[in-house]
Amino acid sequence: MDIRVELVDVSTVKKKLKVEVPAEITQKKFDEIAEEYKKRIRIPGFRPGKAPVTLVKRRFHKDIRTDVIQQMIPDSYEQAIKEKGVEPLTEPHLESMTYEEGQPLVYEAHFETRPQISVPNYKGLEIQAAALTITDEDVQAELEKLRDKHARLTPVEDRPIQAGDFAVIDMHGEHVLEEGHPRHHDHEAIDEENVTVEVGGERTHEAFTGALVGMNIAQEKTFDVTYPPDYPQKELAGHTVRFTVEVADIKKKELPELNDEFAREVSLESLDALKEKIRSEVTEFREKNRENEVKKKLVAKLAEAAPFEVPETLVDSRLDDRLRDLTYDLASQGVDIGKVKLDWKKVRDELRPEAEKDVRVAMILTEVAKAEQIEVSDDDIEDELEQMAKSLKQPKEKVRQLVQKQGGLEGLRGQIQRRKALDFVYEQTNVSA
Repeated sequence: MDIRVELVDVSTVKKKLKVEVPAEITQKKFDEIAEEYKKRIRIPGFRPGKAPVTLVKRRFHKDIRTDVIQQMIPDSYEQAIKEKGVEPLTEPHLESMTYEEGQPLVYEAHFETRPQISVPNYKGLEIQAAALTITDEDVQAELEKLRDKHARLTPVEDRPIQAGDFAVIDMHGEHVLEEGHPRHHDHEAIDEENVTVEVGGERTHEAFTGALVGMNIAQEKTFDVTYPPDYPQKELAGHTVRFTVEVADIKKKELPELNDEFAREVSLESLDALKEKIRSEVTEFREKNRENEVKKKLVAKLAEAAPFEVPETLVDSRLDDRLRDLTYDLASQGVDIGKVKLDWKKVRDELRPEAEKDVRVAMILTEVAKAEQIEVSDDDIEDELEQMAKSLKQPKEKVRQLVQKQGGLEGLRGQIQRRKALDFVYEQTNVSA
């Protein structure tokens, strides 16, 4: 097809193609479609296929014109982008389209392409991060946590409840209603037995702690508890409940001694071996945190060093991902998304700079992977799916289907490749305290 094409660089990533399909070509297509209409359309007074084509054109002019446009734009556009050697990121936005029978078909196709990236220096970058030191105090702190985890609760019979004790109680609670407000049907009484309460614990309401301290076994007490509006249990949030509690038992926490016997209880042969294992685990954990900190700084440095224009198409796609992640996080915290009064446009605008940085870094790391010939094998894909399956606690094949639905295995391959590229840059980095 002999068409006229002009490529206009609106910016480094925004492009405009001016396409003109000459009148002789559009007329030929118009005539072809008119002949097809003539064969299959019934016109009163004429046998099938025998109506004059001029009458068909006159009667179905609008439909034939639409068919010409719908058939010629995709073909001419495909030819135009090949002729100009451009690779649009998405389907084009068409503007200024004009066409009538006997005239050329003229239109503009607007789209975005990937920018030409000048990859910044990524070898031997200088990054500062806190020195990695593990002290005996760090090990001891972890030992104490482990010791607390293996503590036993033993009965107390010779004294009242103290802060730090565990009180076993039977309780009955009813909502205290404001004057003039009827009892609501969903405010059912609270009746529970043998409830263990850590007196003074982080998860224990201070009103419970205040009431229980000083009580003895078999003693009963009534007190009010007012819950804040944002209390996690919705049926209690913003309400006052009158509780009557009876102490059934008092227990105290007894910590095991730190010795070889305790080490054997947690499957190690000695206390020294336990300390060594803890030191190794703390070291590994902090090394990973330090690595993540360095990589975060590397990503920021690479993004700052390459100020190329980022296609809005890719930024919008990344924004969609970030907003989806945000809604998942809120939902996992028990938040009803439908009832959340959020200005989503404002949230989107606030997230845009980070989304733009994400896209910029992804494009840079893709170029690094090309430069360093970093490949992703099918085994890498399978290993990644295996890890995702373990993390999500889902069958591997179900995770594969989810990945294919969201972006395909090639999208996952790109993620792994970029991660490998960042690992490569990290290995070349000079890290100082």
